[in-house]
Amino acid sequence: MSMHIIRGRINIIPRFIGAVVTIGNFDGVHRGHQAIFSHLEQLSRQHLEAPRVVITFEPHPRQFLGTGERLVRITNLRAKMRRLQEVGVDAIFVLHFDHDLAGLPAETFVRRYLVESLGLREILVGENFRFGSGGEGNLETLRHLGERHGFGVHGQPLMRIGDTVISSSMIREAVQRGDLDTASAMLGRPFEMEGRVLPGAKRGRAIGFPTANIPVAGMLHPPEGVWMVQAWVGDRWCQGVANLGRNPTFASGWVKLETHLFDYNDDLYRRWLRVQFIKPIRPEQKFAGVKELQLQIAKDCQEARDFFSARKPSNTSGV
Repeated sequence: MSMHIIRGRINIIPRFIGAVVTIGNFDGVHRGHQAIFSHLEQLSRQHLEAPRVVITFEPHPRQFLGTGERLVRITNLRAKMRRLQEVGVDAIFVLHFDHDLAGLPAETFVRRYLVESLGLREILVGENFRFGSGGEGNLETLRHLGERHGFGVHGQPLMRIGDTVISSSMIREAVQRGDLDTASAMLGRPFEMEGRVLPGAKRGRAIGFPTANIPVAGMLHPPEGVWMVQAWVGDRWCQGVANLGRNPTFASGWVKLETHLFDYNDDLYRRWLRVQFIKPIRPEQKFAGVKELQLQIAKDCQEARDFFSARKPSNTSGV
């Protein structure tokens, strides 16, 4: 059965009543989140395969409220949906986060969305979960409300690597400083960016290295430079190199991801591309002319090919 996406309480269908539920932003769908979904599956089995429903918010509350530094997402909504489908949830209940939802008291939120809308049996949240106006509600609040309305409440312990709690914030910090090993260990997979390929200036094609260009505005990304990458295209991983930056030789002026895939000649325009960052090659630099740029790209490509040829083959599952 395919995963169902619910937008608005009016669109909840009867088969999702009596669900086991978890709530969160789940940005990155990292290993801590994955532990929650595994526990949710256990709760589902205890209730004779009760539907597993994930409640999440769009836009991200921190983006909407504008609190603290500007938030960059680890995964956009499309990527998050795909990851949630991979872990096997039955439905995603996407709540539009606006001033009305932000101002909703904790008890009203539970009654309206959990009890009246889903008739939930159990709820599972991280032990640091906060909800309701101003973050007034926590795990203990949920337990009191569960006793009142007749549903079970479970707190998931936070997952750690050493002494560090796995969190979306820690992953963002690791990626931004270029520590992709730490980010990947927390994510449970290599860090990746994705988006729709847009037409570029076609300079890459003109110099023998065609690129697929993805805009990165508002997206989390590692330090600018040239990277060894692999991209999911169709049903397989394709290896290549990518320039993340402003292309100073041509004075582009804005940051974009330009990916050149080895031994791939099909048109990628308008297709959705996932690009995994494997290893940095060098910082971005300005060249005196096109010839110098061509020579350096050829060296970058050879370095990447040598690296990949010495590496175990990539999996073909798209995970």
